[in-house]
Amino acid sequence: MSPVDIPLLITATFDAGKAPYVALSGIEERVEKHMQGLLAWLKDGSFRKIVFVKNCTTQTRSDVLEKTASRYGAELEYITVKSSHRTQLQGKGFGEGDLIRQAIEQSEILRDSDEFFKITGKLYSPDVSRLFFGHSNGEFLMSSYAEKNGNGWMRELVSPLYRREIGSGFMGWMRFYGHIPWGMIASSPRGSIDTRLYRVRRDYYKEKLLFSYRRVQDSLGYSLENVVFDDVFGDKTIRLIKELPVILGTSGTLGTTAGSYTEEIQEQAKQLTIDLMTL
Repeated sequence: MSPVDIPLLITATFDAGKAPYVALSGIEERVEKHMQGLLAWLKDGSFRKIVFVKNCTTQTRSDVLEKTASRYGAELEYITVKSSHRTQLQGKGFGEGDLIRQAIEQSEILRDSDEFFKITGKLYSPDVSRLFFGHSNGEFLMSSYAEKNGNGWMRELVSPLYRREIGSGFMGWMRFYGHIPWGMIASSPRGSIDTRLYRVRRDYYKEKLLFSYRRVQDSLGYSLENVVFDDVFGDKTIRLIKELPVILGTSGTLGTTAGSYTEEIQEQAKQLTIDLMTL
């Protein structure tokens, strides 16, 4: 499989707003970090079609990124989608899932493709060609799995409720409005998928994962990573990768940086950020 034949979906949030559990919150800093990741992919050359999607109202010039991509021989589709107020209640994983749903609905590149890679904005991995083979409905990085995790019988008892949207919604209501102690209703996840990077067939995603994000309850320990694990684990038509790849860039959640981009990319990203935000 050659990744160059498959589009790359980059998810971006320039303005985190009031989304909980987000450490990197400065708009210009977030934009610059996203530009570093984008430039790394463009210089890598693994993908000739990129869908760059943001879910915030930060005003930017789409033509700047489109022209930048064309200089590297790539086609870039720049899309802005709506953000949901539920992200503030349920967490950033809800926001990312809602972004991807809208991207699949609106993107012409994704509509014309049978499959796609997804990478969280700000990040880059040189290991795509080495780890992803392309011979299944999807390839996902498995972060953790435990049949029993010692979180107590009450949490083990209520955890199956999180695997259905109505049950997860009820637990969120119990937490915010019923004021039930966290230790009694928090999830006890079976495992997690590293959702920063994966390959998936579009039809599989639409059937299995398109609305999964609606079950996210970050404040109750049920993240998007846990949701995706519950929905794909045990599926023989997908491949779980147990070796985690090298991933460079800054985590918006933790504000921490793994590795570093070249000085050239950092300098180009600063100028690209200025150009992008100069209206």
